[in-house]
Order: sequence, then structure tokens, then C-alpha cells
Amino acid sequence: MSYKSKSILQIVKEIEGSKVYLPALQRKFVWGKPQIELLFDSLMRNFPIGTFLFWNLEREVANNYVFYEFLKEYDQRNPYNKRKDGSFLNPEIIGVLDGQQRLSSMYIGLQGTHTEKAPYMRWADENAYRKSKLYLNLLSLPYQINEDNAIEINEEQNFEFRFLTEKESKTWIVRKNKQIDENGTETILEENMYWFKVGDVLLWSADPEFDIIIDAFLTECSTEIQKKQVSEKRRLIKKALETLNKRITSEQLINYFEIDKQDLEDILKIFIRVNSGGTQLSKTDLLFSTIVATWDNGREEIENLLQKINRKGDGFGFSNEFLMRCCLVLTDAPVLYKVNSFKTENVEKIRDEWPKIANAIEQTADLLVEYGFSHSLLTSQNATIIIVYYLYKGGAVNDNTKADIKKYLIHALLNGIYGSSQDQLIAFLRNSFREASKDATGKTTYKLKYSQFSFDELLKLELPSRKTLYVTDIELENLLTYRKGASSFFVLSLLYPNLKYKEVQFHQDHIHPASKFTADTFSSLRLPEEEQEEWMKMRDMIPNLQLMEGRQNESKNAEDFETWLGKKEPSEQQHFKITNYIPENESLEFRNFKSFFEKRKTKLGEALRKVLAINNDAQITNEEFLEQETDVEQEVSALKQENL
Repeated sequence: MSYKSKSILQIVKEIEGSKVYLPALQRKFVWGKPQIELLFDSLMRNFPIGTFLFWNLEREVANNYVFYEFLKEYDQRNPYNKRKDGSFLNPEIIGVLDGQQRLSSMYIGLQGTHTEKAPYMRWADENAYRKSKLYLNLLSLPYQINEDNAIEINEEQNFEFRFLTEKESKTWIVRKNKQIDENGTETILEENMYWFKVGDVLLWSADPEFDIIIDAFLTECSTEIQKKQVSEKRRLIKKALETLNKRITSEQLINYFEIDKQDLEDILKIFIRVNSGGTQLSKTDLLFSTIVATWDNGREEIENLLQKINRKGDGFGFSNEFLMRCCLVLTDAPVLYKVNSFKTENVEKIRDEWPKIANAIEQTADLLVEYGFSHSLLTSQNATIIIVYYLYKGGAVNDNTKADIKKYLIHALLNGIYGSSQDQLIAFLRNSFREASKDATGKTTYKLKYSQFSFDELLKLELPSRKTLYVTDIELENLLTYRKGASSFFVLSLLYPNLKYKEVQFHQDHIHPASKFTADTFSSLRLPEEEQEEWMKMRDMIPNLQLMEGRQNESKNAEDFETWLGKKEPSEQQHFKITNYIPENESLEFRNFKSFFEKRKTKLGEALRKVLAINNDAQITNEEFLEQETDVEQEVSALKQENL
């Protein structure tokens, strides 16, 4: 092992020249934009950026292993490295064993782009994705002139690196900042910006004429004020550009150890040893590396499946850890999530069974979409593993089993049974679902104990660590006080069992709009102060929430509930009241909110007692569970006949 150094420009050129690659045991790129921006700030300040570990291989040896190319164009929709195809061109190949996040960040910042979804937009919306490049704001530099007329760094301020679209870099010229003096007086200050594309440093000559470069900036300024500020800060800008140029092109900042061992087994040992001692890699990353090191296409298969299931519905956040846990459970391997569980024979079984495994996982994701789940609502991915196991082993999928699977999932999430000791719980449930037998060779095999997924059978189990799927009377009362969020959605989905979640997006709507709960409204109602506080708490609780189709919710908006409902035909009003558990003969005026809340709470409690397994006598059958909506429709039909 030898210790060497090179510049960032050298390593970038070597990546571009097809000399530097990522071994298959490396994880995907996971750094976000803030981390990349902070790394470039560290470069400007000459902070240490850590040591790297490189694997030096001969071309003939490298051709025997799986390598991946560095990401240049990062895209959140497909954040995976492309596999190296074909033979290597260079006589020597460098594999990055430690430091790929830093090197990838430098490469993207200097040579590439970064694309991710804008906040609050849907995954399926192509307009939600912004392709951006790394820029430096030359009018907000952390420099100051000291008493000796020398430039020094202000340690309280960072260099403002930012990923921007080309349009943003040209039009985002001025921002407004609030400044409050010691007297509490607020002043709005306008601050000009000038964004320099960081990658342009690679286009400069070996000895750049920075005055000429800055003169070119002046011609690109959009306003006279901006031009004036660039001129005034010329000395500071020149200092920043000189520093950036030195850090990237000439200074030897890539300090690395070089390993010449040619055997993958030796490299894997070094890789795990190096990374398990620090915080660079998680346990999942290390376990993932052991799998892909002995499974040629393992990485592509896993990453393709992750991408596929995470883009279903409104999007999920399934991880490598979830998939690997599934693999252990489904192949009847030891459930304990550790290196020894992924022995060669287990990895081979995962590889051989992968199409069947992937199909069961995808089926489960489709069920989740049908139930109305998404990333934010699925509070425990591990709760789905036993569902995957059931489907993998050939369990039946029909209306009854779908209803039972949904009941299990919601009960499990509401009770938070997948917290501590989850490996023990997963192993217990798997053993409860299967029975062992011997094949012709005497090898132990497993098949499903039950052909139908039965929630009633699950309830009979005594789960480890005193965990339970039961909901008690006390817990029922607590459920109805849940505030708007994931848990409230679980409860509401039980009350609205037959909504077409897979086809339509449903919102948690405030029946009495949240906008009504204001000090002015309370004052007009002469509501006592102590009741105002109570009403504010009740506003976001389940008795004031309903599931409503997204477009309908948007049309309802903040309109007064009584007014909005009064615009509908009488039969429509009755249908709405029945399907949404609106109490009969109760005023819908906002001034009557408290009474409405309590009566609807009672009505919801009665419905939940039937749906939830409060006790053995009160368990609802699948037929009842599925027929709730049918009963509602029949009731509405009868009301229509009465009106006729």
C-alpha cells in the first residue's frame, strides 16, 4: 500500500478518460445538494476533505469484475450509476473503495447536473423536475478587508454555492432580506446576486487572466446596480476566482492510499473493515456490498425494482434494507439482519428466486396503492414483509384476503408493533404462516400453513414482547382524537373501505374548514377564551375530517360547510351525510361545531367498533367490511324513493 496525492482536475480527467470506476460493492450516490454545496465551501476554505482509498488493478484482472461509471447527470428519478460494459481501454484501472460520495459530488459540481423533484409536486408530473448546475454567488463572498488592507475570511459566513437552473442563474438577480436594528426597527434590504457557473473553471487556461474574466462578467450584468456592485467588489471576486482555480486545478487535495491487491475477496475484507469502523457506510450498505460482490447483476436487479415500486401511486420510499430483509424472509433464511445471514448459498438462492421475489414485492406495492398508501403514510415498511411472504408462497388474492390484509396492516401500524425487536417479530410471524416438510432429498422446505390470509387467525397469536394487534376500548377513544396525519388516514381508510384509492387521490378534508377557526370568527360568535382553545384542538381531529376526492376537495376549498352542502340536490345531500357519517338532525352551522363534533365522534366510534377487533364479540366479518358501502348505497336509494 502506498500514499499518493493528485489534484481534483487530474481525478476529473481520469474519470472522463475511462480510468476511474466504482466497484460493484459500492453503494449508490446518496449525497444531497446541501452536502455538495458544503463540500465546495470546504474546498474554498482549504479545510481537509479526508483521505481516499483507491484500488489499482491491471486491465485483464478488472475485466473479471463488475464496475460502474461515475454519475455525471444525477436524476432523482433514476439515481443509479450505469454499469461499465465491454472491456477496459486503459492498461490500469482505478476502483474507488472509499471516497466515492466526495468524488461524485466534485464531478457533478464541476462537470454535470443535478435533477430532483420540486417540493409539493407529484412524482408523476414531468414539470416537477428541475435540472440544475452548481453556481457561486460572487456578490455574497465571506471576505472582509482587515486593518492592514488585506483580505481575510469571515468565519461566520459560508461561500454561497447553490444549484440553480440556467434561468434562475440569469433572472434571480435580487433578493430581499429583513434587517432589525437594536430598537426593533425593521428594514428591507435588497441584495444583488451574480452567479458564476463553477464548472467554467475547467475551461480556463493554465494561467487565467482574471481581470479579463471579470470584465466579461460586467458585460453580462442585467442592471446598472449589479454592474456597479461587481465593479466595487472586483478585488474580492478576483480573490475568490483565484482560490477556486488553485483548489481545483493545481493543489494536490486528493490524498489517497493505493492498494494493489488483485483478488476481490481481499478487497471485500478491506472494504468492510475500512467502512465498518466509521460512519461512512451504514450496516445496510455493507450488507448490500456482500450481495452484489457475488451476484453479477444483483445491483441492477435490486435498483430497477426499487425504482419501479417507489414510483407507484403517489410514490414510496422503499430502501435497500427493506428489499434485503424481504429476501432473507422469503427464502426462509435466518431473519437476523447481519452479514452471516447473507452466506454464499443464501445469496445464490436469492439470485435464483429473484423473479418470483420481485413479483411478490411488486404485488404488495400494488396492494398498498389500492389501499391508499404512499411514502408518508407507510410508517413502517417492515409491516409489509409478511404480506410479501404470503404472496411469494402463493397465497390467494381475492376480496376477502385483500380486506384481511388491509385490516392487519392498519392494526399493525396503529399499534406500532414494528418498533423494537422487529427481527424477532418478523421471524415469529413467518413461522406462524408456514409449515415445514421434507423433499425427496431430505431437505427441509416450507409452504403456507393457510391458503387464505386471515386476520382472525392473526388475532389468536400471542405476539412476542407483549405486542398486540388488538385495539382496546380505551385505544378506540384515543383513535378518534388523532390529529391530521398518517395515523388519522389509517383510521379514516377503515371508515371509507371501498374508495378507489388506486384510481383517485383522496385528501383528508376539514369538514368545517380550517380557515373558519380564527380569532375574528370566535369573537363574532362570542366564544369564551377557554372554548376557543378547545375548538382549535378539535379542528384537526378525526371527527372534523373526511376523505374526499382531491378535485372535489379543491372545489370545496374553504367554503362554509353548511353553505357548500346546501348547494347540492336533496338526494345528494343525504348521500353525502350517510357516506361521511354526518349526524342526522344536527345543525351544520359553524356556531354549532362543538355539538356536531361530539355527535359525529359518537357515530364514528360506533362504526369503528364494528370494523376494529375491539373484542371477539364485536369483530366484523369480511363480508360486512366489504358490504358497508353497499349498505350505504341501498340506504341512499331508499331515501331517493321516499323523495319520489
